[in-house]
Amino acid sequence: MDAVEPMEPDPLSGMILYLDIVADFVCQQCGACCNNDWLVTVDEAGYRRNQRLFEQAGRQDEFFAAFHPLGPAGELGEYARIAKRPSGGCWFLSAENLCCLQQVAGHQHLDTVCQWFPRYPMNTERGIELSLSFSCPAAVRLAMRQAPLRIVRSVDSPIDSTPVEFVRHVYPGQQPQDSILRYYFELEGHLIDLLQARQVPLADRFDLVESSLLAMGQWTEPEQFGRQLNELFRCNYGRIDALAEADEPGVCPATWLVENYFVNLLFRKNLFVHGVTGLQRQLSQLWRQILPCLGQAADTGDTKPLEQLIVALELEWNHNSRRQEGVGGNE
Repeated sequence: MDAVEPMEPDPLSGMILYLDIVADFVCQQCGACCNNDWLVTVDEAGYRRNQRLFEQAGRQDEFFAAFHPLGPAGELGEYARIAKRPSGGCWFLSAENLCCLQQVAGHQHLDTVCQWFPRYPMNTERGIELSLSFSCPAAVRLAMRQAPLRIVRSVDSPIDSTPVEFVRHVYPGQQPQDSILRYYFELEGHLIDLLQARQVPLADRFDLVESSLLAMGQWTEPEQFGRQLNELFRCNYGRIDALAEADEPGVCPATWLVENYFVNLLFRKNLFVHGVTGLQRQLSQLWRQILPCLGQAADTGDTKPLEQLIVALELEWNHNSRRQEGVGGNE
């Protein structure tokens, strides 16, 4: 068996890869993304664009109340923040959960993050990749389906416009020669395969993912990585065959949702960001928090608490910039 070789950059420019639920997403106007404690920022172009809009309407005082320049505290691309209402929601969120800015000036007037959320655009060697943030309740409901999530590869975007800013830039070929992340796309595909092997109970699938990450974290000889990955992949598929049950084991809406949550997390390149050891720790902590709620939902058929937990976990781990103790760091 030939050793796995790192994937070369995609020679096809303009390719888009996305989870199929991206194409199905429609905003439900629940206000969840606009009614929280996020710090929503705009770049200088967005700040000036809104300044002109308010000046033309004779509402300069409201503009300065709504947009607060960050000065030296702002990071790259962050020029000002949008103020919050006393209730905690965005300054522009109406009582009907509509954006007042969008109603007045149109969708294209909004800053990039507000135009795209909960879509999650990434720039990678394979092309532009899109997933959804599960901090959006509508995205979570889309993921609670029997069909496994499918990665679509196309030259056509599932949405109207092409992103001009990206949440992440993922180029495994630029990793050091001694980094396992040079094989990133092969690893991502294999781990997703394991999670979607529904002939095996979800807990066993998760154990396969975790044990694979633990094993890779012990590898120290870069010249052996390709051979070791081949052996690991072969061993895992053999274990799936050995664990397979005649009937779908314990599959229900709750397990569909948890499976799809972790698939989405992997597709969002958390392995690339945290490395194999950091991702293993992150997945372990997430699984421990999800498991009791998953069991309750499977027993009662009530998935609402599980949906709410997943939204909360997504907020905590991906949007509030919290890095749990002991998690993080590329190899």
